[in-house]
Amino acid sequence: MGSVPSPAFASDNAAPAHPRALEALHRANDGSAPAYGADAVTQRATDALRDAFDSPGAEVLFPFTGTAANIIALASAVQPWHEILCSDVAHVLLDEAGGPVRLSGAQLTRLPSDDGLISPDDLDRRVARRGAVHHSQPRIVTITQSTENGRVWPAQAIAEFVDRAHALDLLVHVDGSRIANAIAALGVSPVEAIGDADIVTVGGTKNGMLFGDALLVRRPEQFSGIHFVQKQIGHLASKHRFVAAQFLGMLEDDLWLETAAHANAMARRLSTGMTDLGLHLASPVEANEVFVELDVDVHHAIARDYLVHQPDIAEPVVRFVCSWSTSDGEVDAVLAALRGLL
Repeated sequence: MGSVPSPAFASDNAAPAHPRALEALHRANDGSAPAYGADAVTQRATDALRDAFDSPGAEVLFPFTGTAANIIALASAVQPWHEILCSDVAHVLLDEAGGPVRLSGAQLTRLPSDDGLISPDDLDRRVARRGAVHHSQPRIVTITQSTENGRVWPAQAIAEFVDRAHALDLLVHVDGSRIANAIAALGVSPVEAIGDADIVTVGGTKNGMLFGDALLVRRPEQFSGIHFVQKQIGHLASKHRFVAAQFLGMLEDDLWLETAAHANAMARRLSTGMTDLGLHLASPVEANEVFVELDVDVHHAIARDYLVHQPDIAEPVVRFVCSWSTSDGEVDAVLAALRGLL
């Protein structure tokens, strides 16, 4: 049998858990504690997330996965006659198995985008259909920071987009499964990286945690019933403190941004090496994902050694993802492998 391909660049989901996240779990594993989030660890983690995003009035939920966080956010915002707007590459559209539609009953409508970045003008055109009983009614728009194609919304652009959405009476959800990478890339405060969004998925699993993401509900009055949705879909943990504790460990001393900055730096090293080899990048590298065009033979050959993802089988584009644990040596090794194939 041949060797098993390395998952080093398959996804930041493939990375090991950060030691600090594991230490936080061990600290939380000290005797009994109230269940379902009524514990001191969860309260401290809630306060830490509120402080990080300058959102003192926010509610915080801790589901197990980013997909669940997105579904909870969207399903609690809409009725079945509503419409959820998203980009044409959105994770909620392409990679959540129809979960947002099934659990909300609402229509999910794709908008054209530039690598996941949506023009505010496209909101105007879609909302112009609002009112007639024959059409689903636009209620919320979900955007991703950083996007599924590795792009980052600049602080001014996301602020303007969210403000336009609010002017059109739309709520805004930010899918922040890689929000730390965006914040680190922009060099701004966390709240500047989300604009005045109403609800935010804050990624943990992709940035060093064993499991768990968070939902920062910045306008709880717009998401009545959100706790019931979380419970209904099985994402209200009984031993809740073990999800929340990891956020405490990663938020302390801004470790979550330090790990994200490292992942971004490794992606820059990898993308620079690829362009030096004469390869063409399919999207600008702005966070921790690298999308590169590979000849089919090169792709198949490198895939014998590395698990890599081809987002669209009709396009010769392959994704490499760097994580908090990616090393210089791992980057240099994959570049050497590519050099030998070109």
